[in-house]
Parts: sequence; structure tokens; C-alpha cells
Amino acid sequence: MTNLQKSSSGLFANLSTMMFLLFFVWGAWFAGLGRFMGEAGMGDAIGNAYSCTPIAAIITPFFIGVFADRFFNAEKLQGLLLLLSGVFLAIAPSFAKPETSSIFVGLLLAHALCFMPTLSLSNTICLKHLANPEKEYPRVRIFATLGWILAGLSISFIFHFDTSAYQCYVGAGAAVVVGIYSFFLPSTPPPGKGEKVNLGELVGTGTLPYFKKFSFTIFMFASLLVCIAFMPYWANLSGYLGAAKMEKTTAFLTWGQIAELPVLFFALPFFLKKVGIKWTIVIGIVCWICRYLFFATSAGQLAGGSDLDGVFPLLLAGVLLHGFSYDFVFVSGYLYVDKHVDEKIRAQAQGLLTVFTQGIAFLISSKLLSGYYYNKIVGAEGGFAEWKQFWMLPVGYLVVILILFIVLFRDKKTDEIPHEAQ
Repeated sequence: MTNLQKSSSGLFANLSTMMFLLFFVWGAWFAGLGRFMGEAGMGDAIGNAYSCTPIAAIITPFFIGVFADRFFNAEKLQGLLLLLSGVFLAIAPSFAKPETSSIFVGLLLAHALCFMPTLSLSNTICLKHLANPEKEYPRVRIFATLGWILAGLSISFIFHFDTSAYQCYVGAGAAVVVGIYSFFLPSTPPPGKGEKVNLGELVGTGTLPYFKKFSFTIFMFASLLVCIAFMPYWANLSGYLGAAKMEKTTAFLTWGQIAELPVLFFALPFFLKKVGIKWTIVIGIVCWICRYLFFATSAGQLAGGSDLDGVFPLLLAGVLLHGFSYDFVFVSGYLYVDKHVDEKIRAQAQGLLTVFTQGIAFLISSKLLSGYYYNKIVGAEGGFAEWKQFWMLPVGYLVVILILFIVLFRDKKTDEIPHEAQ
């Protein structure tokens, strides 16, 4: 298909609805769970809870990618997984107590093992059917952002579940809905149907030849290293806001997704076209550094006697940076992989990117930063001086990664990796 073609309005609406519902599931519990767990006496298990999605992102994508590449239609596989994920998430609140926190976390893990593969499957479905993915996918992805926003607003203003595990019920209901809806998505048959599967494909070896391309290798490992710093935003920020006496924390965090809308619709396509993948990612990393600096500065002011109103502009600025911070790193990454990898192993390649970023990197981040260092520096007794120290940890780390990425990644904006294994 040429860049002059455009997807039909019906297809665009269908894929956009899928993205909306899919991210409603995630947004219903992911941003607010850390605050609930801290206030419910399960603070020492926050790192474990937020390790569930990274563990799932490591274990499942290649296995699921092979199924989508060889055996099953992507939309049907996605539907089945979402229905199962909803069941596990619906059971979890019954065990959301300190004495049964391990069961609660186990159910979150079961949910994540079913849910996380749908992120790459949904990308495969969209990128397969959109006529001009580089231009149209960011606009479809806007509806994922809208789904997350509505989920956060619903948790705070409709259900009042900011400090309740019942937020899981909302996500579970949405998972069942989008699971059923998935069976009615455009047919996305396996592109490699009938071809033999070897053991290596189950761990994604089909993508290994692309690592012979220096720019591809640097891109993948830079994505991993950058994302190690990201988890404290999701796992610990709601608890920090609660400590600062903010009430509707889940709703407040949706400002990040609101700011994401113009970024996806206007800024991301513009920067990808004008400056290329390298400087688009550089801008995203700089925004992550700035947002953590804002949080650290606000914590210092709170430690000095300021109140929530006094630091509110800093907090809002940090959250509003989410569009550039998230999309310039993650969404551009999906597009980069789609452009540079052969269609027959594209699901595996998207799974590999998920493993690197939302798998390995987020697991390290949740265990090390949101778990070990959070409990060591802040814990149950830490004040705002400790919060300032905590927020500064990822700042120094990201500065180092930023410099290395600028020096090493030399991919040109018009560069294309040949679609063959060298």
C-alpha cells in the first residue's frame, strides 16, 4: 500500500474502539493500585505487584507471537486471552489484605500473563490493516489514551475507588467487554500459516538476524536501558500524591493522558518525519528527566514547609509531560520495529520490543526502584526529604543513558533495514 492510501472510516472506528477498551482495562487499576496498597498495609508488596506486568511481558510475547504468526488469527487469540484476564482480575480483590497479599499478587500475575500479550497482538492487528500505519497508527493510539483517561476519571469520580482494591472489578468488567469485542475485529490470519515452527521461534530467534544491524541493536538495548527508570512514575507517584494530601489521585494522573492526545495527533507524526527516530527518542528521554526533577523539587519544597497548593504547578507539569515522555519512546518504538522487520516475524519482533521495555526493563525497575529503593529510602515512615532523594535516583541514571544514546545511535531518519535475514 502506498502512503497516499487511507483506511476506511469503519476500519478506523473499529480499531480505535478496540484500543479504547483495551487501555481502559489497564488504566482502571495500574495507576492507583500503589496508593491503595500503601494505605492498606501492603506497601512492602508494591514492588512485587508492579513486577507482574513485566514478568508477563517477558514470558508470553514470543510464545503468543508464534501462535499469531503461524496458527491462530490474532483477533481471536486476543479475545480469548482478555476473557481469561478478566476472570483473574475479578477474583483479586477478595485477597487484597496484608495477610493474603501473596495471593493477591499471584492473581495480578495471572491477569497480567493473559493481558500483556494483547498489547503486541493489538499492535499487530492495527499495523496489518491500516493503509498508512506511520500516519494513522498514532491517531488510532489516541483512543487508547482516551480509554485510560476515562478509566482514571471513573475510578475517582464515579466509583470512588482511589483507595480500594475494587478498582480491579472495573478493569475486569472492561476486559470481558473487549474480549468479546475482539472476536468481531477484522480477520488477521497468521501470515506464516503452514510453515514449520522450531524451538528457537518460541524464544524469538527469528528476530536475531536483525541484530546484525548496528542501529537496530542500539535501538533495542537503549529502549531497555531507558525504561529501567520508568516504573516509579506508575508504581509510586500515586502514593507520593496521597502523602501530599491529594485526594483524587487517579483522576489527577489522567492529565498525563489528556496531554498525550495532541502529542499523538500532531507532535509525534511531525517529529518522526522532521527529525527522525533518534531525536524523537532523545526528546522523550529529556522529558522523563524533567518530570522526575519536578517531582524531586516539589518534595524538597514540601519538606521545607510548603503545602499541596504551593507545589501543585510542579506536580501538574511533571504529569503533563507524559505525552512526550511516553509516546516519544514507546509508540515510536512500535513504528520503528514495524518498519524494519519482515511481516512473517513481525508479531515476534513486537513481542521482543515488549520483552525489552515492558518486560526486562520494567521488572528491574519495579524490583529495584519501586521495590528495594522505595522501601529503603521512603518506606512506611519516610517524609518528603526522603521522597526527594527517591525521585532523584532516576534523574542521574537517565542523564547517563541519554548521553550514551546520543553518541551511539546513528540511525538516519530515512534509513530502512532490509526485510531479510542477512
